[in-house]
Amino acid sequence: MMNRIVINSIMLYILLLLPSVLRAQQLPQIPVSARQEVLGSVLERDSILIGDQVWWEMDIPEAKWKNAQIETAGISPLPFQITQGVEALSPVKLDSVFRKKRLEGIRARILLTSFDSGSYQLPHMPLYLKRIDGAVDTLWFSGPDLYVNTIQVDTTSFQAFGLKPQMRYPLTLSEILGAAGILFFLAALVWLIVWIVKRRRKNLPVFGLSRKKDPPHVAALRALDAIKAQELWKKQKVKQYYTLLTDTVRVYMRDRWGIQAMEQTSAEMIASLQRKEADDTLLTDKIIQVLGNMLYTGDLAKFAKYTPSDPENEESLQQAVRFVTETALYENDKEEKEE
Repeated sequence: MMNRIVINSIMLYILLLLPSVLRAQQLPQIPVSARQEVLGSVLERDSILIGDQVWWEMDIPEAKWKNAQIETAGISPLPFQITQGVEALSPVKLDSVFRKKRLEGIRARILLTSFDSGSYQLPHMPLYLKRIDGAVDTLWFSGPDLYVNTIQVDTTSFQAFGLKPQMRYPLTLSEILGAAGILFFLAALVWLIVWIVKRRRKNLPVFGLSRKKDPPHVAALRALDAIKAQELWKKQKVKQYYTLLTDTVRVYMRDRWGIQAMEQTSAEMIASLQRKEADDTLLTDKIIQVLGNMLYTGDLAKFAKYTPSDPENEESLQQAVRFVTETALYENDKEEKEE
């Protein structure tokens, strides 16, 4: 914003030190006979620890910088000794001071540090203002007091004091209840996840009441009725028809006897039934043969490109229905078997 304010072609330069001062590497003292106006300056804080840093701030009057462009020339080399025991770590920095979005001041700042404890009276700081016509104005800023403190040392052991332990406060009821609430919430969340996983593995609905599973023979007969209603063999879909027919029988065998028929071939299914024959009076050689005929026709249709006639297709469906109805285990039979 200041770069846009150029009125009366006045160029103002702020230099911390003149070349002769730079060679001396120490700030000059204000002449005793001089009657210049001495402006005030402040430290960001009046005391620091050894090695800490603090800003020395000087506000430039508005009459000096208004309607002018400001540039700075830094201190070189750094660090620069302000006074014995106090060093400057930065060149002069200019900051714009705004209040309610209006530029109201220019502030010069120098970063200071000290590595020796004690009280220091900073010398007066001269800022030289050189205008374009060659005239030089000098602004003097009074030096404030800087106190540099050291870390306390235990005189008995000559060791630095350690850090104080962290203060501990007793637990309040609200903190205990908050922690208990979080633990309860996490436990409930874990239980809910486990419950959902178990329900999904059993193909049960996650929410709502689960419908009681139909007995194996009821589910199989319902599926066979649906297959019969489709009459896929009349739509030239014989392979799909026998696939549905044999899969229905496989599911029935799995639920009825626990046979893993979904992964077995037709011959393996018949062999599994024959092993169950001794323990189940409903399984007979005759009914197993009925199922074997149906599976044989289905294998021809699915794998040998055989096209059964309509009577054969209907007969295969009747054979599957007969196998299910004659081997069905009803509730009364189940109770008697368990007794």
